[in-house]
Amino acid sequence: MLGAKHRILFLITTSDWGGAQFFVHALAKAAKEEGHSVIVAAGGEGELGSRCTQDGIHFEPLTTMRRELSPLHDLAAIHEIRTIIKDFKPDIVHLNSSKMGVVGSIAASLDHIPLVIYRIGGWSFLEDIPTWKKSLYLWSEKWTARNKDIVVTVHPGDEAEAKGRRILPKERLTTISNGIDLSALDTRVKNRADARRALGLADDAFVIGTLANFYPPKNIPWYLDAIAPLLRDGKAIATIIGNGPERHMIEEASQKLNLGRSLSLPGRLPDAASLLSAFDLFVLPSSKEGMPWSLLEAMAAGLPCIATDVGACRWMLEQDAGIIVPPNDADAMRSAITSLINDPARRATLGANARRAVETRFRWEDTLRASLALFDN
Repeated sequence: MLGAKHRILFLITTSDWGGAQFFVHALAKAAKEEGHSVIVAAGGEGELGSRCTQDGIHFEPLTTMRRELSPLHDLAAIHEIRTIIKDFKPDIVHLNSSKMGVVGSIAASLDHIPLVIYRIGGWSFLEDIPTWKKSLYLWSEKWTARNKDIVVTVHPGDEAEAKGRRILPKERLTTISNGIDLSALDTRVKNRADARRALGLADDAFVIGTLANFYPPKNIPWYLDAIAPLLRDGKAIATIIGNGPERHMIEEASQKLNLGRSLSLPGRLPDAASLLSAFDLFVLPSSKEGMPWSLLEAMAAGLPCIATDVGACRWMLEQDAGIIVPPNDADAMRSAITSLINDPARRATLGANARRAVETRFRWEDTLRASLALFDN
């Protein structure tokens, strides 16, 4: 058990389930089990709220919080968060995601919260976006860093970016990598036949799989264009589990590329990681990442992985645990996929090395222990 107990307010931009929401839910649950009083608040309606409620964690929906820039909504969100703060009187505010890092830190500063922790999964100014937006996001991070006591990055590259760009909190900048609870994942993962049956995939197909929310940084439309020749030639089929605002665009791209039944889009599925065994190969084509949970889950499932060279991906796949390709390089992506389709021995080696990397470098118990320890700062 930890020493002093605290009142902790966890804040995140949206409730839509993804890696950041998984982390907030898991950390809030662990903090509650340690005896802390916790509230989770997030924008919109999504799976985070229902999961918190199921686990007896008080959840507050933020009706004015938006992902996109919106000065009026942002001011309203600050007021809404301050209302929660005045009622709950937290001594710790734990911020998650870029937008909440700005809005939430302003609210926490105005109410003089003793300890403000900001966990950033990936710097937004590194996204493939217009220069003016990059500059705005960087300025926002630097300006609001003074409202934060601790900034937590999820891999050494992002910590180095923060130091180099002078994003410096009041006390310290530290890295706590993401991790996977292997025993829990192993219990949940279905066998190959059951997973393929659940996804409606043929037993003899070579399946290239991806788990991703359909947001611009996941780069799915570009990815479909890149792999379309492989799919049309019948060398493989692709399954992308997820959903989001770009779904219509992705469906239109599939039709334009004449992918037909060679592409499966089953939507957002509960416990999608339990279906990883249906895949022969996992691909993450993102243009921007922090330290992606989906890649970690695929590694833990022993899948051979291909990822673009963004965020922590190269660091995660060190020591021959996967293949890294340049972002937005269609030829390199096709070449890497083709090489693994034709080399089952190589796929087996990469999959075994990926699993070993999670066992030795990315354990959930280490992530949780270090994250909880911040509350005794």
